[in-house]
Amino acid sequence: MQKNRLEAFSDGVLAIIITIMVMELKVPHNPSWQSYIDAYPVFASYALSFVFVGLYWSNHHHLFHAASKVNNKILWLNMFVLFWESLIPFVTSSMGENHFANITVTMYALVMTASTIAHMILVNGLCRLHGVNSAFSKAYKGHSKSYVTIAVNLSAALLALMGFPKLAFCVMAVMAIAWFLPNHRVQS
Repeated sequence: MQKNRLEAFSDGVLAIIITIMVMELKVPHNPSWQSYIDAYPVFASYALSFVFVGLYWSNHHHLFHAASKVNNKILWLNMFVLFWESLIPFVTSSMGENHFANITVTMYALVMTASTIAHMILVNGLCRLHGVNSAFSKAYKGHSKSYVTIAVNLSAALLALMGFPKLAFCVMAVMAIAWFLPNHRVQS
């Protein structure tokens, strides 16, 4: 089974996710500085989600650039990843429109956590498919950054539930920035 169809489909889904998110940005009807300042929760939510989707796309690109084969199980594991990522526009819009209300930030953090877990499951599936001693599996051995991301996002969910949603949002933003640190085990 060739991997190019999976990559093309995934690229298309992620492009649609970003398109849906940007379409949720509403033009202020009162063109004043205050109207733009008042819209900061919507824009901040969009900006963080754009970064997350970009990170998911980049990781997906590197992952499948390194993969030499896929099978039906990998197709469905990839669909599981895309399912969670397809919820990003919903939780992004909810969080922005409701000015970082506790439950909205909690749901956002949980969707980001589930997306990371799904990605880890996909990576593990590809490692099993390629063989534990393959170059692919050696390159993708360990998930320390992903485990930290899960812990940070779950902590953010708890922070938001305890009444600190803006702090939770900032914690997730810092975690997103940490993903820009180079990963020297994957070069492509």
